[in-house]
Amino acid sequence: MKKLMMTLAAALSATAVVAQITSVNIVGYQNLTAGGRYFSSGATFISIGTSANPQWRLGDVKGVGMVPVDDNIQFLNPADANTVLTATYADAATAAAAGDPSLEGWWNMDFDTRLDDQVFAAGTGFLCRFASVGVVLTYAGEVLGGSVTVDLSGMKYPMVANFLPVEITLGALTGVGMVPVDDNIQFLSVDNANTVLTATYADAATAAAAGDPSLEGWWNMDFDTRLDSVAIPAGTAFLGRFQSSNVQIIFPDPIP
Repeated sequence: MKKLMMTLAAALSATAVVAQITSVNIVGYQNLTAGGRYFSSGATFISIGTSANPQWRLGDVKGVGMVPVDDNIQFLNPADANTVLTATYADAATAAAAGDPSLEGWWNMDFDTRLDDQVFAAGTGFLCRFASVGVVLTYAGEVLGGSVTVDLSGMKYPMVANFLPVEITLGALTGVGMVPVDDNIQFLSVDNANTVLTATYADAATAAAAGDPSLEGWWNMDFDTRLDSVAIPAGTAFLGRFQSSNVQIIFPDPIP
């Protein structure tokens, strides 16, 4: 266990340029500064004790510097990419200014329904809509170890987050059940939420059928530029666009 904790600490320290992380073992927290108005993100820790059914709780996330209502996060319907849940946050300073520290937490936009107990499967991402600059999202909980398969079956437009507390490359992800071009993922601009990069995947079977096993991996839509080296920082998310019904994405073990 000591060796495991030392390995994790070394891996986490490598992301210091994009995030502040504190972890004494496999339980800890991570601060991510939103990179723009429409930052795509997701929790980098799961709720403690949920590794058998990995999930994260919205109340375990803090949004420091968020202005209620003006700054909010949106969860998208994987069937059509429309918003199904919008949450805003009252941080400690806002709650104190209102004279009621218990107000700290996540709320609906009318501030009449607390949303702290909303839970999501590991890897579920969301789209930020921030008017404020420099909002810090704090994710806390337990690191989900081991190789993890995110099952996206039946989802046409899932928002998928890098739930590992370390940066990975696109090539570290394995796409299962993806048909080249028909099934792809999109990285959105933090400035306007438009697509800035689209990637599709050739699996081992597709590459073998093409007579070139080296084709396996991530490509642009014209299949003339390999995208395996594209970085996916901890806690950032992308939007799937899938026609196939049984897509899965396999994430690597954060502690190899």
